[in-house]
Amino acid sequence: MGDAPGNRLESWKEIAAYLNRGVRTVRRWETAEGLPVHRHVHRTLGSVYAYKAEIDMWRLTRPAHPAPRVAAGVHGDSASAEAGPSIAVLPFTNLSIDPENAYFADGLTEEVIADLSKVRSLRVISRTSSMILKDTKKDAKTIAREFGVRYVLQGSVRRAGRQLRISAQLIDASRDAHLWAENFDGTFEDVFAMQERLARVIVAALELRLTDDEQRRLTEHSIRDLHAYECYLRARHEAWRWRRDAIDHAIQLLHNGLAIVGDNVRLYAALGHAHLQYREAGIDFSERPLNEAEACAHKVLALDPRSAAGFRLRGWIQYSRGGIQDAVRSLKGAKEIDPNDADTLLLLCNCYLISGKVSAARPLIGHLLTLDPLTPLTHCLPGFADVSEGNLDAVEPYREMFEMDPGNPMARLFYLWILALNRRQGAVATVLEGFSATERETVPARVAQFLAHAILGQRDDALATVTPDIEAVANASEVFARFLAEGYAAAGVPARALHWLAIAVDRGFINYPFLARYDPCFETLRADPRFEQLLEAVRQRWLRFEA
Repeated sequence: MGDAPGNRLESWKEIAAYLNRGVRTVRRWETAEGLPVHRHVHRTLGSVYAYKAEIDMWRLTRPAHPAPRVAAGVHGDSASAEAGPSIAVLPFTNLSIDPENAYFADGLTEEVIADLSKVRSLRVISRTSSMILKDTKKDAKTIAREFGVRYVLQGSVRRAGRQLRISAQLIDASRDAHLWAENFDGTFEDVFAMQERLARVIVAALELRLTDDEQRRLTEHSIRDLHAYECYLRARHEAWRWRRDAIDHAIQLLHNGLAIVGDNVRLYAALGHAHLQYREAGIDFSERPLNEAEACAHKVLALDPRSAAGFRLRGWIQYSRGGIQDAVRSLKGAKEIDPNDADTLLLLCNCYLISGKVSAARPLIGHLLTLDPLTPLTHCLPGFADVSEGNLDAVEPYREMFEMDPGNPMARLFYLWILALNRRQGAVATVLEGFSATERETVPARVAQFLAHAILGQRDDALATVTPDIEAVANASEVFARFLAEGYAAAGVPARALHWLAIAVDRGFINYPFLARYDPCFETLRADPRFEQLLEAVRQRWLRFEA
């Protein structure tokens, strides 16, 4: 078993690819669920390897996922479930002989979620939260309670050559009753008709009345050529692997699809987001991914001026360049067309919070938590809103986020940050020690080391942590630039603190009340004329900002 050719996976990336998950997720699985991973203990960076056979056995014997903590008001009590029709679409199981067809099962899950989300009277749990429960052994009633929904859709896909079978069952979890179960048989050429039929059967079972516009949108298929559609599905699957080679492959697949059908809104939107993945994965912070994505956004909106995906893509590019006011306008345009897109809501919330417009963010945060309750990042947003208004003791939302994804270096960094603001030095040291050997060289971990050493009074250790590669990343991010500013201020290096604060402001952080009154790290700078001058510029931008 062990060293048989092709059985060994030589890195976190290969393990993640084999499991069709991100690196952060599989690291968390090792810690929380016993994923069998081995380490080269003689190597400095603690590189890892795993055996496919051991992972396959772990999959078969894996316990059900531990239930995440969810924010108050989000947990699935009867009141929230009965507030209106609501549904969670669980990831379709791939029953095909070829495991490579997993991309198709995941793609079908996304398509069904997208189709049902076109019905405004139906609350549909986001793709991000739904995909967290892939391969779960939880029963429908437990899942419905965690999501705060009444209905759960489960299904499977079996593909053999061109033959296709989609099986689905709709469960009313409030009564633990199966409303219907059905098989949809056909060929791959019938996939669009099968998807539409599945969506309509669900709508009929839930006794929902569609508007004329919703009727029309359910019949729309933006990629009508099957070969181009398959390129799209494969590309989406590849882009979520967070590796340069996978993103390269995704981009090539999308170009292949465009070569088949010509200009296409959905393909260009996916291509733009694939280019942005280089930045999201920490691979390329240059202007190149933004320029490529911007060209795609222009094409999307030229083809369809009412494309929510086009507005969302443009908003993400504007946010990445520090143009927060423009980003808000674009994201509000996307929200007007598609009010239940979790990605749009998350970015719009963040734009409001870093701009000091907390009252505009709070209603969106509540809505986002009902749509995307299992994504850890959404759980810290109420805490960020509280901190922005001076309630620095808002530790609980950050702790919940961290406990939901302890293997995520960014979650640990955010948790450490809120503890640092509260001067909980013992807790800061404990959280810092929790970074694994493989995580300690990541940018979030190194920024956390800097911030922790600064708060703990270890000035020399803090200064030694900031290297040119950390500065290069911080130059492209208001988050990391702000953390560097806070650390330098706490370490008593005002010139560097002001330098990085100016960069954070330039990248879009203009939360004037937080900077001027509430952030304890800047207490020693508030009488500095340079700080006062910078804050006056922030105040003017904050006052002019339109939510």
